[in-house]
Amino acid sequence: MTKAPYPLQPEPMQKSWLERNANWKIPLGCLTLLVLIGAFVAIVLAIVTESFHHSDVYNQAISRAPLNPLVREQIGEPIRAGWFISGELSVNGSSGKADLKIPISGPRGKGSIRAIASKRAGVWTFTWLQVNVTGHDGAIDLLSVQPAAERDF
Repeated sequence: MTKAPYPLQPEPMQKSWLERNANWKIPLGCLTLLVLIGAFVAIVLAIVTESFHHSDVYNQAISRAPLNPLVREQIGEPIRAGWFISGELSVNGSSGKADLKIPISGPRGKGSIRAIASKRAGVWTFTWLQVNVTGHDGAIDLLSVQPAAERDF
């Protein structure tokens, strides 16, 4: 007599860990939902922050800070912009407005640039552009006219 290629009485299927521990279904479901919500928030935050970083008003504000000798003295060089920008940026074609707070840091200290600007006919005009350095009183106005540096001839 030949032997059957499979057993006539199959072994009972083993239950999965989740089937054996049914009380974990709700906590694991909630944890999964929280992870998905956190990932969604992180993606939206990254997209918004990147849009700030690539805006003209941001780049103009960042480029003006190292030009001021008082900022270079108090923060040091090189001046680096922080990752998380707060505020609002609204652009509609050739017009828009911005109210940004940009964290900056250097070898000597930290601070933030406060920029308020409006865009008309495609050109950004700042109404407020100041640097506040942590640990120093007062703000450094980046819009004030700086006297020309004295030169030795």
